Amino acid sequence: MAVLRIPTSLLWALAALVVLLLIVFVFVTLHKTSTAVSSSLPPSIQYALEYFNAARQNSTLLVPSQYYTAARDYSINGNNVIENNSLYYSILFGNTSLPKGYNILIDMSNLSSLSDVINFPYNFTTKNLSGSLRNCQVAGSKIDAFAVCAIYSNVSVPAFNKTINKTLTLGFGTFVAFPNTSALSEINATIAYNGQNRTYIKSVRINGTAFADGIMFLYENTAAFYVPPGALNTFYGREIFLPNSTLKNVVDNFFTARIIS
Repeated sequence: MAVLRIPTSLLWALAALVVLLLIVFVFVTLHKTSTAVSSSLPPSIQYALEYFNAARQNSTLLVPSQYYTAARDYSINGNNVIENNSLYYSILFGNTSLPKGYNILIDMSNLSSLSDVINFPYNFTTKNLSGSLRNCQVAGSKIDAFAVCAIYSNVSVPAFNKTINKTLTLGFGTFVAFPNTSALSEINATIAYNGQNRTYIKSVRINGTAFADGIMFLYENTAAFYVPPGALNTFYGREIFLPNSTLKNVVDNFFTARIIS
């Protein structure tokens, strides 16, 4: 009876093929898992979580329930993710303090929870509103509108030991005609956000104009809204809108998401 002999070279080739197929299977499986994790999160949330887990270790992160599973999958370096919606929203919009040692993930998706935020049109045009308010970026009409203007004033300034008259730019101001009114009111500041970074434009006083507290927020030329003092006084309003330099507790800030310590 003849014995079937398989060449050694063929056996090695088959072994190599099996190993290659295993490598491909593992790669595809991991790629699908990675894609599933990342696709379940907005990019800003994903980047914030990745940075947090790379920069921190043995830290606790409080997240809302919709991000819990994906956030847990991103955890490394001994970091712990906690889901507690009652505590989470009580911190954001109530009077509960962030527990000591905790970090909290917040993002723009919670904006609708601030019911007193006023949305404005954002079809910008450039025009002068007065002799002092020039080069204004105006959204909408003068009624139910806002504008970021360069503020000019005719003043006398000393130069080379003599006085000359010159038109100076004093700074920028944000002015709002609130819905159902026609008067322009100056507000504290504007935060312009182009999808990559924020520009904080602090208003200046002109002719003793009283500030109407609050901030205008412009987002990628697709959204513009006024955040009143009451909204800014909440944890969420303060921590999502104010600049990092004034907060001193922002762990990371990516697009529309922040992690606060």
